[in-house]
Amino acid sequence: MGARVAAVAAVALLMFAGFGFAWAGGSGGDASSDVVAVPVPTFGSTDVTQSAAVPPRATLLPTDCAELLPGSTDMAALLGKPTGSVGVRTVLGVPSPQVGQLERVTCNYQAPGRPGPALVMTLTAFTDAASAAVQRDRNIAAEKADTRGVRTTPLGTASATLLTQADRRLLMVAHDRFTLTEGLTLGLVPDDAAEPVLADLAQRVLPTLGPAQAGH
Repeated sequence: MGARVAAVAAVALLMFAGFGFAWAGGSGGDASSDVVAVPVPTFGSTDVTQSAAVPPRATLLPTDCAELLPGSTDMAALLGKPTGSVGVRTVLGVPSPQVGQLERVTCNYQAPGRPGPALVMTLTAFTDAASAAVQRDRNIAAEKADTRGVRTTPLGTASATLLTQADRRLLMVAHDRFTLTEGLTLGLVPDDAAEPVLADLAQRVLPTLGPAQAGH
């Protein structure tokens, strides 16, 4: 009987010690550990539809990258990083009438601890869908020298191609009169999650562009 009581007491002491260690290593021991990274989202539907919630504006593209993601979506959460840890810089381009380009916006997303943008998204609006498709093909050809692999990515009615490069993944998309190029630096998310993350971002961004070409 005495041996049994001693065994129970030993187990209780081990459980108490384990609890104390976990508490000391948790948020009570270091304020920085209160920040928890959000898991990288899974990739679901491939449909791309125009959003009815896009606010009226005088331009085809948002003029501020803060307006690119609908609602209060946090880019850091989409990339599996601590909430609020990813900054963004907006760069407005100029029209290029010779290729039918009307507007251009580049969004540079800076993750903590990285010297350059971890994610770059470039959006372009064209006079028509044909001009957008031609420009996307031109962009893919321009990356040929640095590309190790090419594959088609399912993205509803959009045309999307994933380029595998030594230091990043590029998703080249044409949808109606718009193109979207997303460049994700390797190491920001697990390598097998790069394509789902880029496709998920495209699904969120494309519906905020508009209106579509007349007749579409």
